Amino acid sequence: MNPLKLSKLLLLFIVCSSLAGAGQTENPNQVKTIRFVSFPDFFNFDVPEPWPKYDAAVDYFLGQVKSENPDFVLIDGDLVDGRWWDSPQCVEVNGTVYFSGWVRRMKQYGLKFYTAVGDHELGDDPWPREKRELVPHFENVYRNCLRMPQNGPENKKGLAYYVREGNLLIVTVETFEVVDDSMRIAVIGEQLEWFEKTLEANKDAAFKIVQGHVGLWGDLKSRSSSRLMLEQGKESEFYKVMVRYGVDAYFAGEFHDVTVLEDDGIWQIVHGSSWGREVVNTEDYLVCEITGNQLNFTLKRIYMEVDGGYMWNVNKPRGPREIVRISEKSLSDGPEITGTLTIINDGSGKTFTNSTGYFNQDK
Repeated sequence: MNPLKLSKLLLLFIVCSSLAGAGQTENPNQVKTIRFVSFPDFFNFDVPEPWPKYDAAVDYFLGQVKSENPDFVLIDGDLVDGRWWDSPQCVEVNGTVYFSGWVRRMKQYGLKFYTAVGDHELGDDPWPREKRELVPHFENVYRNCLRMPQNGPENKKGLAYYVREGNLLIVTVETFEVVDDSMRIAVIGEQLEWFEKTLEANKDAAFKIVQGHVGLWGDLKSRSSSRLMLEQGKESEFYKVMVRYGVDAYFAGEFHDVTVLEDDGIWQIVHGSSWGREVVNTEDYLVCEITGNQLNFTLKRIYMEVDGGYMWNVNKPRGPREIVRISEKSLSDGPEITGTLTIINDGSGKTFTNSTGYFNQDK
């Protein structure tokens, strides 16, 4: 071939290749969507892994969560029963067994998770002296098995932490603190200082969500729950800091039922379940999606049934029922939508739209 013609062909190939590559360049204005799912109190008991009489129901539920295509999931405490208060060795052995089994289930479905400390992670309430003395051991086995981010306050590494994803800031707090030989249900001291500094450092985040196990305020519906609430509620410095920095939502577990309340621009979304109790016959989970200046919440419900005798748990012979099944209603119809909300933050303030079901504050 003529060298001149070959050179022209090569030049044409290079130009076309460059144009093709330019056509595939990522649009710098394209807005990334963040999706995540929250389901507190999963399981709320010591459930072995595997446990064949639960596994089909677990497979259905975690399969539904996976089908939401979440970037990660939030589980706001009470992963286990945690009544391992006989000795430090009892805490370490049982914590390793049950937390590790819980983690394996999440990994089996490829779910990246961020968890919070519930009262069951600390031996379950109440806390007499002999149990309070074991709290550091409970916290250590939780920290070692769950391996949460280590960016929290020095006294709560791996227990309180934050995650920043684009426009979203999620702060997880531990709502329990041993002070002067008593257990307080509060976010105080070093953790409170860290909490405020974290919100200040991330005040440019369009949306801010806080995850803490106990309720904050209001008459919260409950099923088979100790109904633990934060000291002082809306009068606490913790709540006032959330108001000051424009936190959008506070997620809580503990109550094993659903209540949604809004005040001061903060949506308190209490949701979750407790597996193996007749009275707790639903698994309620929250799907969250952020695109640009919009945060969308969708609450969903799966119905469950229990059967059989009581599963043994440490220091709790009448634990959950041995059999959990997904109801025929949910198997045939899929999850039921029980509420929606859209929060829009355009930089000049927040507006709430598309409020239905549990999010409808006028009902």
